[in-house]
Amino acid sequence: MTERHIETFYGQKSGIRLESPSISSPYILVSCINKKENGEWEDISQNEGRTVKLMIEEMICFLEVLYKKSAMWRGYHVFKDYTSLIQIGWEDESRDTLIMKLGENYEKKIKFPNTKFLILLLEHILNEKIEFATSPKKEKGEIQKRLKTEKEYGIFSEHITSKDGLQVVETTIYDLSLGNVMVKAKIRVESPKALLIELESGEELWIPKSAIHSNYDNKSKKKVFQDFVVNQWVIDKNKIR
Repeated sequence: MTERHIETFYGQKSGIRLESPSISSPYILVSCINKKENGEWEDISQNEGRTVKLMIEEMICFLEVLYKKSAMWRGYHVFKDYTSLIQIGWEDESRDTLIMKLGENYEKKIKFPNTKFLILLLEHILNEKIEFATSPKKEKGEIQKRLKTEKEYGIFSEHITSKDGLQVVETTIYDLSLGNVMVKAKIRVESPKALLIELESGEELWIPKSAIHSNYDNKSKKKVFQDFVVNQWVIDKNKIR
């Protein structure tokens, strides 16, 4: 058993690197790099390319796509210093080509046998992390040091059914210290788990009911502005300012 794993999948113009820095860290690092005009690859050590941290829950969502149980997974990270998007899904319904996107400028296509390699690698790393990154026996050592430096996070998950019956999974990892914010909005549509609201600016967004921390009137036939106390991460995720 090794302490660290690194594997890079290169293409003609883009590449993806997966790194597990330690078996006791509850995450992996996923980096996407592009080839420069001079033929050289972007250098991750020089802060080039795009790197995101996938937590254990997100690794499970990644594997569900590779298993072809989910058509796509979208993961949002909403923290004080950054907001980022990871998207992993199949190019079409044949599910022969996997597309990984980090942000707006980085994309990598992966086909068999590399998709199979990804499954075996992620399964192995995930099993390691479940055993070692969650073990209370190690809290006095490396895990305790890690807990002091890493941010506490929460996770919100949504499931949407795609045309062929497979799920599209969307998760949001957010900074628990972000707190709440008050917004003034009208209720446009209500579903069992969310509200479509219109802000004073005219912008509309779906907001989970679990992220609303104030009373609201959803029965009035009059579409009037109300004060909503909501989780800050919802506003940041939708880039509402």
